[in-house]
Amino acid sequence: MNTKNYTYKKWLYGAVFCIFLAVFLLTGSFTFLKDAHNVNTNISFKGEAYLSFNTNYVQPDKPLTVYLNNASSKDAVYEWTVGGTPLSNTTNTYTPSSDDLEKFITVTVNYDKSKTVSATLYCSKLPVIYINTDDMVGDVYVPGTMAMQGSPEYTSETTDFYFGDVYLKLRGNSTKYREKSPYKIKLGTAFDLFNMGKSKHWVLLANDIDHTFIRNKLTYDFSKAIGASYAAESLNVVLIMNNQYKGVYQLCEQLRVDDERVDIFDWEELAKDAASMITAVKTETEGLKGDNAKIFKADLERALRMDFSWASSPYTYTFMGETYTISDYVDIPDTTGGFLLEMDFYNLTNFNGIKTNFEQPFYFNTPEYGYSNKDMKLNAYKCLQTFEYALHSRDHIFHNGGMKEKGSGYYYDYNNGWIGGITETIYNDAPNDGKHYSQLFDMNSLLVNFFVCEFSMNWDSMKNSVFVTKDITGPAMLSPVWDFDWAYGNDNMYRINTNYPTGWHTTNNYFTNEQYYQSVQWNRYLIRDPYFLKLAYDKYKEIRPTVIEDIIKDGGLLDQYYNELYEAGKANDAKWSYSYMAYGGKDFEGSMDALKEFITTRVSWMDKQFESFETFVASLGYYTPSEKISVNSITYNDDGTVTIEGKTTDMTCHDLGFQINGTTLISSYSGTDGIGRVKIDAGILEDEAENIIEIHGIDSDGNYIENLSSYKIF
Repeated sequence: MNTKNYTYKKWLYGAVFCIFLAVFLLTGSFTFLKDAHNVNTNISFKGEAYLSFNTNYVQPDKPLTVYLNNASSKDAVYEWTVGGTPLSNTTNTYTPSSDDLEKFITVTVNYDKSKTVSATLYCSKLPVIYINTDDMVGDVYVPGTMAMQGSPEYTSETTDFYFGDVYLKLRGNSTKYREKSPYKIKLGTAFDLFNMGKSKHWVLLANDIDHTFIRNKLTYDFSKAIGASYAAESLNVVLIMNNQYKGVYQLCEQLRVDDERVDIFDWEELAKDAASMITAVKTETEGLKGDNAKIFKADLERALRMDFSWASSPYTYTFMGETYTISDYVDIPDTTGGFLLEMDFYNLTNFNGIKTNFEQPFYFNTPEYGYSNKDMKLNAYKCLQTFEYALHSRDHIFHNGGMKEKGSGYYYDYNNGWIGGITETIYNDAPNDGKHYSQLFDMNSLLVNFFVCEFSMNWDSMKNSVFVTKDITGPAMLSPVWDFDWAYGNDNMYRINTNYPTGWHTTNNYFTNEQYYQSVQWNRYLIRDPYFLKLAYDKYKEIRPTVIEDIIKDGGLLDQYYNELYEAGKANDAKWSYSYMAYGGKDFEGSMDALKEFITTRVSWMDKQFESFETFVASLGYYTPSEKISVNSITYNDDGTVTIEGKTTDMTCHDLGFQINGTTLISSYSGTDGIGRVKIDAGILEDEAENIIEIHGIDSDGNYIENLSSYKIF
């Protein structure tokens, strides 16, 4: 590589950024730069004077030099202001100090006797997003323009910067209409913002009730660190909208099906491919071409994305009076996946939604799926319902046929919990008969979700913003995690006390009082399974000295966030502190102190619960081994088999059910002596690792005897 040439180009890229940012700040608009690294772009300012800077971000102790372009700088007079206060400096260079952080720095140049031109940058340790729009931002997209400003971490050497069109609207539920509003933004073209992956679709989270600004980011990153297959990347930024300071925001990936996000089969992409293929055929056979072809393709793609009935047999779709068999143009898989589902009680009455027989409410992240394709909706329902019934089963295996329970809650009693009823219903899913829940939902995702819920103690966990991902084949995943501004003891919302650092989120009845389905949430059934508990115990022992320690130690993530955000947090306080009292909220410093205290207290408490596997099981309290049943012996045989002997002293027990590592279930006659034996192939055991066997007592009718089971780790 020619180092000198490379350095020159990078300097030039930075100069291009500064030109456009200066013009953007001066006029609220800029010539669209399609590629921030394309220095051959035609840049035209029609001979008008403009200012540019020598850097793409403002940093204390880093000289900020301004250049007058399209005019003579001879006899030019430079006037600088910081935070509206004039400076005595009259040169074209100003070196900011730490006192200038979180302030606007403006330079006005007087030239050619009476002409002036000005430019402004915002000084922050954080990257800055500038958005201008002439429209009131509401529930539908409005157009605007957007520019990015870097930071010491995000420079022109490491980062591409977006300058161009943006469309934005409000997002969220309870925080949607707060003055510090969260936004959904859609770029004019897909772009990799701050190295988080290329996409058009992003969100700016206001974190209006989280005055640390890090609860969401901390939890997303925590989930990824402990094994989540995907977690939304995010970055704290300062938002300047219409030349006004809006505060600290979290720029975050929007959760959506996409190669860069939730990477599963994309039905919308298939609709695009189908429209392209049909247009290509019509171009060849009917002479469709030019603008007519482009319009036809765009309109057909839009129609196919609004109505997915074509994804099921007979795979036909009628458009502009002509019926197409879509499967003649693209390969259409089964409608068994390719969807992202969200649990949220705000959508209990949503027509595209799904509600299980224990009232877990989900809806399609792409609403058109649920509205238009009954097969896809049925498959999504069965994905959830079969899993739910497997969890409710005593052996955590789905058994097809027979009557199934259906639960409902009428009202919540603070002394007795939910008052409701159980009825019976018929439910069948023959293809999944005999499957353990871990064969229906990815076990690792269940473990990650459990620890995210427990570590964060989130008021909304297993209630709202809970996502299920399902590809065409393979198990579903309880992933990705989302929405944790109400976690870690944050009591800024409606003055509801959520500050419980010592206790289990999963078993705390107070955390179930909003919706009935919280009282039968999935984690409450997972902790009845000693196989899940064993994996959870091992997981904690793995992540405690690594991921968790890196968060809480002196100089760890919490301390790093505090130092990084201190000045920006104080500036956000100055802007929004009047609104904090609406929720009884603390300022940045108080919130960070409370957050660290909560997490360190919680980790100390969790350490005690995880002192041994037995203390962990007893602490949760949902599984109590019976003293009337036990594993007598485990013998490894020369032929590669293992003989397991169990015994019960319960005279009502007719058979013993041996369940190895959750998924393998074998029954054995216990006889009058209460002893049963099974021989298994050692190949089904975990190699060079601990295994767990659970023995169930079974009566003469073949039913499990309540509270007659025990386990052994070997």
